[in-house]
Amino acid sequence: MSGSHDPRSLFAPYASGEIATEQLHELEAALREDSDLRREFIGYLNVDSALSDLAALTPTELAEIEREATTDASRKSVPTVAAIASSGWGFRRAVAATAVGATLLLMASLWFNWPGNPAHEPVATLVTEVDALLLRERQPCSDSRLRAGEYQLQRGLLHLQFANNVMVYVEAPAHFDVVGAARVLLDSGRLSASVPPEGAGFTVETPEAEVVDFGTEFSVDVSVGASEVHVFEGLVRVQPRSRRNVEAVEAVDLRTSQAVVIEDATAKPVEIELATDRFIRTFDESRRNYARTVKQLSPLAFYRMAIRDQGLTCVPPEYSGVVLTGDGKRPPHARGVFAGGSLRVLADSIGRGGRVDTSPPLRTGQLTLSAFVYLEAVTPNGIVANTIRADDGNFTLGLNEMGEIEATVRNRDGDLQTVSGDSAIALHTWRHVVMTVDGQSHCLYEDGRLVVSSPCLPLAESGADSLWFGTDADGQNLWNGRIDEVVLFDKALSNAEVTKLYQAALEEIGKSE
Repeated sequence: MSGSHDPRSLFAPYASGEIATEQLHELEAALREDSDLRREFIGYLNVDSALSDLAALTPTELAEIEREATTDASRKSVPTVAAIASSGWGFRRAVAATAVGATLLLMASLWFNWPGNPAHEPVATLVTEVDALLLRERQPCSDSRLRAGEYQLQRGLLHLQFANNVMVYVEAPAHFDVVGAARVLLDSGRLSASVPPEGAGFTVETPEAEVVDFGTEFSVDVSVGASEVHVFEGLVRVQPRSRRNVEAVEAVDLRTSQAVVIEDATAKPVEIELATDRFIRTFDESRRNYARTVKQLSPLAFYRMAIRDQGLTCVPPEYSGVVLTGDGKRPPHARGVFAGGSLRVLADSIGRGGRVDTSPPLRTGQLTLSAFVYLEAVTPNGIVANTIRADDGNFTLGLNEMGEIEATVRNRDGDLQTVSGDSAIALHTWRHVVMTVDGQSHCLYEDGRLVVSSPCLPLAESGADSLWFGTDADGQNLWNGRIDEVVLFDKALSNAEVTKLYQAALEEIGKSE
């Protein structure tokens, strides 16, 4: 844009009120097509000599003005000059408020005429929902394409796709506004975004900050009075929101593996530890090395604890089950040991375990059970996996009264035999636990290390006994945390094979952090 065709040449006539009708139409058309020009236009008005008081505004306040304009316009209302003057933006005189009001009026007019107006056109697509209850402006929403507006996710999980292949994952409970194809206001809850290079500029606003992406993967957690931003890959810019009587805080750039919290009282970003396990960043399970290693060992049943509508999925599918839920806060799924999901039991969730009515049959006298476990709180007698109930079933893996991993099997004579770990399991850490029975020994491994081996007769045969995850058959002794990547074999893995599994897991964890 240059010369007489440069729309910037029309900024001054507009600001002075001397713009001709044809010029006004030309300026409006240019502003509709170019978001950068719209920002330049507002910036020009900011520094115009007739608006000396307005020139004191910070870039954050300018961005907020634009946001308020688009938000109000999408709701078919434009703030009055009086409302603007009293809104706390630091405008010291009514003339500044009047000028901003005029700008808002123009921007509102443009908003309703922009192509793809989010008040009328969908701005996001629902890719997947898991047991979700979504409200739009307090009414149940079942649309697969989301329009601009206010939403509440009261239950479950959402996977949304915005423009330029920006993927957003929302975990209940959450309250958010979809402002447009590249902007979301998160009032409360957790949100994760995966943004390809072409989606750079995607923005998440919270009560405490504006988070602008530059092609990355990041998560935001908004609670009362504080917002956290965690960057898993790439770069985001975090601009704290201005507050009355609080000195403006400059934006900070966060790169891979960095995180900050911004509290409302101070508006100052404070560095915190990256939360690699807290956020659901994808619904897809990894197809890389660990799963391939498991399949090479010919499992009887493989429960990846994938985030799925149909519940507790298994390979092969005939041994699939259901996820048990009750009253609680967050969904019965959480991020797994690798990319993907895990079964969450208790831990501030509605998860109450899982049940498989058609348990994988164990008739060889041998067994291997492999699982990843993550404990949120001390939970004596918490169950990882179990088939034993009274005189039925043949194995249990869980914790004893001391908080140590304990494995119990029923041998072919009907007797129960138990082995235990040598220390209480650590909290807030993924642990790989394996129990084996080979007809002569009963072994327990933790993180690839043989902890204990005890003589044991062959395993009792089992048929249609139910298999429980995270609970026993009576709904008691619940695990308090997460369970992931559970594998059953009707053979005993060797020491070398158990070590191979653990090493494959370590490689996978390194790739998925």
